Amino acid sequence: MPTKRVLRWVLRLFARFDLRPEMEDPQRVLASIAQDATFRGINLWVLVTATIVASVGLNVNSTAVIIGAMLISPLMGPINGIGVSLAIYDVQLFYRSVRNLAVAVLFSLLASALYFLITPLKEAGSELLARTTPTFWDVLIAFFGGLSGAIAALGRGKKTNVIAGVAIATALMPPLCTAGYGIGTLQPRFLFGALYLFLINAVFISASSYLAFQVIRFPNREFVDKAYQNRIRRVMAFVVLATLIPSVYVAYTVVKEAVEEARVRAFLEEAFAAFPTTSVVERQKILRKDTVRLKVVLVGQPLTPEQVAYLNHELQTTYKLPTYQLEVVQGTSDRPQAMPEVARLLEATERSYTQLQRLSDSLRLVERQLLACREEQQRRRAEQTQLLQEMQALFPPLSPLAVESLPVKNGQQVDTVLIVVLGAMRPWPAAEEARLQKWLKVRTGRSRLLLVPWRG
Repeated sequence: MPTKRVLRWVLRLFARFDLRPEMEDPQRVLASIAQDATFRGINLWVLVTATIVASVGLNVNSTAVIIGAMLISPLMGPINGIGVSLAIYDVQLFYRSVRNLAVAVLFSLLASALYFLITPLKEAGSELLARTTPTFWDVLIAFFGGLSGAIAALGRGKKTNVIAGVAIATALMPPLCTAGYGIGTLQPRFLFGALYLFLINAVFISASSYLAFQVIRFPNREFVDKAYQNRIRRVMAFVVLATLIPSVYVAYTVVKEAVEEARVRAFLEEAFAAFPTTSVVERQKILRKDTVRLKVVLVGQPLTPEQVAYLNHELQTTYKLPTYQLEVVQGTSDRPQAMPEVARLLEATERSYTQLQRLSDSLRLVERQLLACREEQQRRRAEQTQLLQEMQALFPPLSPLAVESLPVKNGQQVDTVLIVVLGAMRPWPAAEEARLQKWLKVRTGRSRLLLVPWRG
C-alpha cells in the first residue's frame, strides 16, 4: 500500500511537467515561428538599430545598454526556426531560416563594423574582451536558454517574459557586434573569437529547439523515411560535437589558469610569511616552452640562496606547480641601482610620499586659516555684542538694536563701515545722534559710521 501511494505521488509529480494542456495549436506555432524567422521591413530595421545600440554599449562598456540591445534584437527567430525545421522536416522553413539568418548576420556585421570604424573610442573594454574567449559555460547557457525559448514557443498566452529572458541569457547580439569591432579595427582575435561565440549560441539554441520539438513529437511537416531522419540526426550530432569540443578545451584552459593563479597567490601570501622582514612588491609570470618563470621582486632583508631554493621547492611541491620556476630579484637598500625594478618602485614610492606630504601640508595650512577665521569671527561677534550692550545703556532714547561691520568699495580701495541699526524713529534727537557718533568713533576707532533706522 505505501508503495502504491509513493508511485501515485511520483506520477502526479511528473504530470506537472506535461506540456500538452498548455500547448498552442501546431499550425499557429509554426506560423509564429515562420514569421519570426523572416527578416524584412520592421524586423530588419529593429535588427540594425539594436546592433548600433549594442555597439555603443560595448564601446562605452555599459552593461545596461547592452542588455537593452539584447531585449530588442530579433535574432532568435531564424535560429529557432532552423532547429524547429530540422525537428519536423520542414525543408521550406529550413531554407528560409538559413537565408534570413545569413541576412541578419551580414547586416549586423556591416552596421557594427561601420560604427567602430567611425567612433573615436577604439580601446577594447571588458565587455568586448569578454566575448572573445567562449567556453563550455556558454554552451550550457545557449542550450538551456534555447530550450526555454522553444518550450515557451509551444505554449498559449503571453511569452514575453521568457523570450526577453532568453534574449538576455543567450546574448546573440554582443558577439556579432564584437566581430564587427574586429572588422572595423582590423583585429582578427576579436573577429574569430566573437564569431565562434555566436556560432556556439546559434548551434546550441537550434539544437535545443530541435530536441524539444522531437521529444514532444510535434507533427512532422512532411513524411520522411527512417534513413533520412537518421541522416539529419547524424549531421546534427556532428555539428554539435564540432562546435562543443573547442569550447571544452577553452574551458579547461580557463579553469587551469584560474587554479594556477589561486595557487600562486596562496604561495606568495603563505610561503613568504616565514620571512617577515622581506616583502614581495611585484610579481610577473613569464611563459616558456615547457616551464613558467615566476619572477618576484623583493624589498627588505635579502634572502639567502638556500632560502630561495626552499621557496622554489615549496612552489613546485606544496603548491602543486611543478612547471613553475621561482626567480627572485632582490638587493640591499643601499644599492638600489643594482636592482632596477626595486629602484623604480622606490622612486615611485618616494614621489608619491612627497606628493602626499605636500597635500598634507596644504590641508594643514587651510585648517589653520579656517581656524583663524573662525576665531576672528568669534572675537568680532563678542566685541559687537559688548558694543551693543554699552550703546543700549548709554543711549536709551535711540534704542540701538544691532551693530555690524561691512566692507564698502570706495574707488580702488575697500574700507570698512560700522553700521548701527536704531529702533527709534526719525527724526532722532540731534544731540543724542551727535553724541552717539562721537562716542562710537572714540570707542571703536572707526571714522566711517552709518546710523540706520529699523523698518520692521
